[in-house]
Amino acid sequence: MTNGRYSFEYRRQHPELFPFYCKSCVPQRRFRLSPHKAQHDKDKHGISIPTISHSYSQGTTYSALTLHPTPMSVSATSSPLSVLYARELLTQPPLRSVSAISNPLSALSARELNTFVQTELEPDTEYNKSCNAVVDRLCQFMQNNFPDQLRPSEVRKAGSLGKGTAVKGKSDADLVVFLANFQTVSELRVNLPNIFARMKLYLGTYGGCVITGTTPHAVQVSVHCHGHSHDADILPSVDLLKTKSLHEIYKEMDSERRFRHFYSAALAPLQIDFVSQVPPKVKNLIRLMKFWKKTGFEDCATEHDQRLPSSFLLELIVINEWKRTGSPEDFDLRKGFYQVLTSMTHYRTMRLASTRNYTSHYCHDDNFVMDPANPFNNVMNVCNCWETVAEKASWFLRTADLFTDSLDLGFSWV
Repeated sequence: MTNGRYSFEYRRQHPELFPFYCKSCVPQRRFRLSPHKAQHDKDKHGISIPTISHSYSQGTTYSALTLHPTPMSVSATSSPLSVLYARELLTQPPLRSVSAISNPLSALSARELNTFVQTELEPDTEYNKSCNAVVDRLCQFMQNNFPDQLRPSEVRKAGSLGKGTAVKGKSDADLVVFLANFQTVSELRVNLPNIFARMKLYLGTYGGCVITGTTPHAVQVSVHCHGHSHDADILPSVDLLKTKSLHEIYKEMDSERRFRHFYSAALAPLQIDFVSQVPPKVKNLIRLMKFWKKTGFEDCATEHDQRLPSSFLLELIVINEWKRTGSPEDFDLRKGFYQVLTSMTHYRTMRLASTRNYTSHYCHDDNFVMDPANPFNNVMNVCNCWETVAEKASWFLRTADLFTDSLDLGFSWV
């Protein structure tokens, strides 16, 4: 059988046969060979992965064309970006034991970090404009064509796209659809099955979308854009922020313990405001942390029960650490990266909360990172493998070229 003849469900059930996988797609898509994964990245996410050869200090090289080490001298002019995606292209077991080189960021020097972020992680202006236009058209379709019960009073871009923290080549969107004809969360919750069914009908039949699935809170779709596609979660909600005070909303949530999670989409505008207003350099540090997570945990690919820190959690940790150091408009990106990674090694004592929207929270956990929009939501709980995360962060801090010189990498970021 060729790779394309296996169903994605079969591949997810046999990860040992399909070791390459896409971290962006939900449900997960797995591939037998790296070229198949590379073609998927190009077609679906607009990412082109180069054929590379990377030299190590031990005097051997691993190439995308051969899986066996051969002697090779290290060129002084080799690009630091040549190691990008190296870990994904190499499938032999020896690499798993070489933790120091498992992350492509490990080979970057301090001088090269800013260039890497600007060229590899910041979204390209034209690509970003094209992606936003596709999402905008989807928003306009829902705004103008959803009938009666589905009619939105407003559609808001949430997630990384709405907050301005998207990484280059990854432009999935969360779209919160505030339904004009629903006034309470309880009314919305009871009607969600019917709302989902009608949304799928209109989005799939008239909106040019491919319906890819549903979650307890969203309809998942894919939309085509210039040779690749974008995934979007459509979240129906009630615009509570226009009809109630935060005190009233939180009091209502306090009494609705079983159904608090249905309030999350309604509070999304507060999350967007909290993240989107930080300076551009803080957003670049967020992108750097997302890339570190994406590339630093590939040896955990078969651990299906592991949940790594979410993008939102990384955003909150970065912003809170940035505020602790005095909220500088400009700072040394490497020092910020060092401090955030260090804080993750000390996760057992992490206690981060914002007082912008509430003065006291309802979390009694020993460690927490509180959702700035929701005093009941300890976002740290989305991750169930903090020990692994701390070990990865500690190893990277000890071994990456970025942090091996004598520069003071203490608390100050400037």
